[in-house]
Amino acid sequence: MPLPAAPSTPRSGPSPAAPVHPPHGRGLRALRALRALGACALAAGLAGTAQAQPAGVSVMHWWVSGGERASMDTIRDHALARGIGWTESSSPGSGTARYTDVLAARVRAGQVPSAAQMIGYEIHEWARRGLLDNLDDIAAREEWDEVVPDEIQRISKWQGHWVAAPFNAHSTNWLWVNRALAARLGATRPPDTWDDLIALLDRARAAGIAPIAVGHEAWEHTLLFESVAAGTGGAAFYRRAFVDLDPEAVTDAVATAIFERMRKLSDYLDPGFMRRRWDEATVRVARGQALMQIQGSWVDGEFRVRGLYAGVDYQCWRFPDTQGMVLFNSDQFIFFRRPAREREAQLHLASILLDRDLQTAVNLRTGAAPARVDVREAPFNTCGRQAIAELRGANMRRTLLGSIGMGNAHPSAVKVAIYDVVTRHLQRRIDTPTAVAALREAIARHR
Repeated sequence: MPLPAAPSTPRSGPSPAAPVHPPHGRGLRALRALRALGACALAAGLAGTAQAQPAGVSVMHWWVSGGERASMDTIRDHALARGIGWTESSSPGSGTARYTDVLAARVRAGQVPSAAQMIGYEIHEWARRGLLDNLDDIAAREEWDEVVPDEIQRISKWQGHWVAAPFNAHSTNWLWVNRALAARLGATRPPDTWDDLIALLDRARAAGIAPIAVGHEAWEHTLLFESVAAGTGGAAFYRRAFVDLDPEAVTDAVATAIFERMRKLSDYLDPGFMRRRWDEATVRVARGQALMQIQGSWVDGEFRVRGLYAGVDYQCWRFPDTQGMVLFNSDQFIFFRRPAREREAQLHLASILLDRDLQTAVNLRTGAAPARVDVREAPFNTCGRQAIAELRGANMRRTLLGSIGMGNAHPSAVKVAIYDVVTRHLQRRIDTPTAVAALREAIARHR
């Protein structure tokens, strides 16, 4: 996931590819642009790789922060150990237009990677153009249908066919809390309800502690919104409104309550948040400069890479009133159609990504749960074990729900429209009645 580490200004292109060989043998504008690629781009990509040297994979991803980089290194090392040559390039952006712009430019130029990291419905945008390989054979052979949660399969498949390999299930409805600061405030257990949360934030502010750390980007603000929406309206409302895209579900009463709670949360945001990246907000919590961050489970990976321990230095608590729900974001790899010689390495990598050992190793670093329901909990820290158990439970109860902010609930056009509404309201550029009407219109327009 995901995770969206990005400077405020996009890079002009991907970082230079760095080839590694095994021992003895590594956005909305862009989505519109994809419609111009089609068969011509695919043909260019095939021609551009006809003279490839060793069998291997070229991989594009956005994992550039400390915790993310360690996770990608784990995938690379597993590939190398299985004899797959590895070349990679990175561009920050976590599935946003920034990252997708760079990937689309590469495809147009005939520099088509073997595999690219992708999340949410943007997988379907690439599949719709006929650019992705069909993974059904390997999925059937390795029984992906039996071990991957149904809601994640909905993202990984296009028209009933596997087109992506999921390797984790982040969840976004978490409070990441500095344990020492919480202890100072007498908070030894999670706030169960909205009122409990507000009381805790009030105590933090009264003690001179910044209550909530957050960054400046719209996707982060939408993660706040989705947790508030799930807690306020419940799982059935969330599914109907944001997954099924039924505008009738967005009643004035529920939507007004959600945005009023968002307005209340804005009172507790760390000053200067509009000049800060998400990972800089994480550092503030780690250093005791803010009480909590409402963010995805990639924060666990960032804490770990800084030598912090769950239950000792920080706590992971579910957002109040979302207990039993898991709002998920699944990191996946898509595989572009390539010549037969390269395809063998692609399928080998797809198999590795779904391997239990790989999913354990990489998600010990990412902070996510594996994208399989049969991975042992024992190696994980307390937050990881909780995430795995709750993923299984939510999968059975149908309370595993796609993240709005990370594009796992609905197509990208809806995500971008909701970004706009949420971030303008959070910054007090529009009032609550305007936000309610704009949210309903965004859902109705893109249904």
